[in-house]
Amino acid sequence: MKDGTNAMTPPSNMQMKGRKKDSIEQFISSPQLFLENSLSQLRYMILIEGLSIPPGYDLCPYRSYVWSILCRVPTFSTDMYREIMDDTVDNLSPELYQKIKNDTFRTLMNDKNFHQKVLEHSLVRILSAIAMTVDNKVGYVQGMNVLLAPIAYACQKSEPQAFAILHHLITKQIPQYITPNLDGVHAGLSLVDVVLTIIDPVLSEYLDSKFLKAEIYAFPSVLTLCACTPPLQSVLKLWDFLFAYGTHMNILFIVAQLISHRSVLLKSQQPMKILRNFPPLEESEIIKLSLSFIPELPKPLYDLITRHGFDPNVPNELKLFLIENKYN
Repeated sequence: MKDGTNAMTPPSNMQMKGRKKDSIEQFISSPQLFLENSLSQLRYMILIEGLSIPPGYDLCPYRSYVWSILCRVPTFSTDMYREIMDDTVDNLSPELYQKIKNDTFRTLMNDKNFHQKVLEHSLVRILSAIAMTVDNKVGYVQGMNVLLAPIAYACQKSEPQAFAILHHLITKQIPQYITPNLDGVHAGLSLVDVVLTIIDPVLSEYLDSKFLKAEIYAFPSVLTLCACTPPLQSVLKLWDFLFAYGTHMNILFIVAQLISHRSVLLKSQQPMKILRNFPPLEESEIIKLSLSFIPELPKPLYDLITRHGFDPNVPNELKLFLIENKYN
């Protein structure tokens, strides 16, 4: 996969007559001379304004272009995708295909709107193509279907582009999440525990007293970048921020969710009943809290957070950090 773009201007089919463009859509539709400066401005606009849903629409019609721009994923042609699909049909093993099928039908099972917009056949095709093109020795890991869900929803008009964005996500940003042992996910779970200890030692100690480490309650949230928690519209807004500022921020998102419900958790004798299915996402509060955590975290720890999704050295470095700083 090629990683990079030469311009920020989305394809011409993005032009939709009869609809007034908001400031972000106007910005990405205009030529940009200096890519890095333009990306910085786009990130800031996402933070301050956010992507909007025009009247008469049920989703932001240009979100997939924004995600592609932020990740520097070029438009992926139908012909290129068709070639991959032809190879997939010829070479995908029945066992791997069945493994994918076992997951796709239950992707966001309770979201009727999602299933009206995204066909299971599309999920199967994209994940099968991913399994054939990603060199991770496993082809497909459970949870990739949920990672695909927000992307497929945002890219309803372009299955090839959904493939391109997911491919970039799991090969460039979080490749350690799809190793045979899910090394990046386990590192992320340890980081959730450490961050919670620093940000809210009282809540951390209480959960510890109930034998509740992140490995027990936060595994799906780490693995899927919170896509497992409804509502989908909130997931999309969180992912706008993640693609703008880094998928590593998901670790802080999870801690923010715990802090948001700390009073309920502290009063509960069985907090796992609450954490078994995280309460609905409140994206604005989660982003605001997450940003407030950063100044409180030691710089070496935050560096590990930023690298844990793609750097195979992080698990060992994290062990040393925990020993040196006497974290249990």
